Amino acid sequence: MRRRGRPRDPDMEARVYSVVVLVFAEKGWAGFTLDEVARRSGVGKASVYLRWRDKRELLLAAMRDRLEPFQGWTQTGDLREDLKAMARYVFGMYWGWAGLAIMRLWLDARTYPDLFADLRDFYLFGSVRTVEAMIAGAVERGELPEGTAPALVLGTMFGVATVQVSMAPPAPGEDVTARTERYVDNLVDMVLTGLRGGHPPR
Repeated sequence: MRRRGRPRDPDMEARVYSVVVLVFAEKGWAGFTLDEVARRSGVGKASVYLRWRDKRELLLAAMRDRLEPFQGWTQTGDLREDLKAMARYVFGMYWGWAGLAIMRLWLDARTYPDLFADLRDFYLFGSVRTVEAMIAGAVERGELPEGTAPALVLGTMFGVATVQVSMAPPAPGEDVTARTERYVDNLVDMVLTGLRGGHPPR
């Protein structure tokens, strides 16, 4: 009678992916190893090496799963509220390890362009498509003029979030909710003023 092997752990992939984002955020591509992912996720090295061929395959899979652009975000049909929801999403991501992982991605994509081209394009184009849909809806409703550039909106959102979080990271144990709302209001007012040709948002 053939002995049954150990049952497959249904939560293994989720645990591994969470640790992948954390390790990559901390150490970047040069310090990212399958051995450390296995150790910190509590998964046997043999299981990791059987499931993913190498560290690039594992990193790409984890980043696609955990950092899908604007995952779960939906439009409300009101430009100001849509921009505020998007800004909250961006700040919420950048306050945590996911934001640091994305910053590592942009840096490593320049150092190792062949390794990260697919992942960079996945994240960049996915983000652009989301903003394009939001801007198109606002133009159709008459909230924005024709020719509004989605890339400027996206760049402003991510640029401001990156600078704010990098220059003023949260203190240990700090609840960043109030700070996030203040940043969100100021950022959305600035974006709307710029998009509407210098006229303050109503």
